[in-house]
Amino acid sequence: MKKILIPIITVLIIGTIVGLSTLHRTSRATTTTVHKSRVIQQPQPITETTIAKQPALKYSCIIYYAIKHLKIQRWQEVSDFSLGWQVEIYTDQGQTKYLVWSDKHIKADAKQLQPNWFTLKNDQVTYDSFGVHTFKKDLAATVSMRTILAQIKRDHATKTVRHMPTNLVIKDHR
Repeated sequence: MKKILIPIITVLIIGTIVGLSTLHRTSRATTTTVHKSRVIQQPQPITETTIAKQPALKYSCIIYYAIKHLKIQRWQEVSDFSLGWQVEIYTDQGQTKYLVWSDKHIKADAKQLQPNWFTLKNDQVTYDSFGVHTFKKDLAATVSMRTILAQIKRDHATKTVRHMPTNLVIKDHR
């Protein structure tokens, strides 16, 4: 009986020691490896409904697209995101025209050269730019708002565009 009892007791003791050490390591490992992960909050997508309610965001989308994707060189004059923009709204022969100036703090005496501008008709944005030192026709391009919003999404620029209205001054002269 002693011959059977000694191996059984030995197995039980070794099993208990291994079990306790494994349990101790597992509980210790879980408490030391817990890290707080930082939650990255994604900005809300910009939709047609959103821009219908927020004109400054709509103008920001239009300006962003002109700077980043329009093939009209003069729109690069307003590409300094840190200076911001001033948008002046006028009605000319029944059509609303949006003049875009670089620098949200621009003064009247600095507005010597005709600015870039855009018009809106239904879902279409028509960009215009006066050709400097040339007698050629103004440069123009027409793009749908859907195309602009889709491009902002493809560029992963929602956060950038949502921040732009903080650097945008709107002067409505209608």
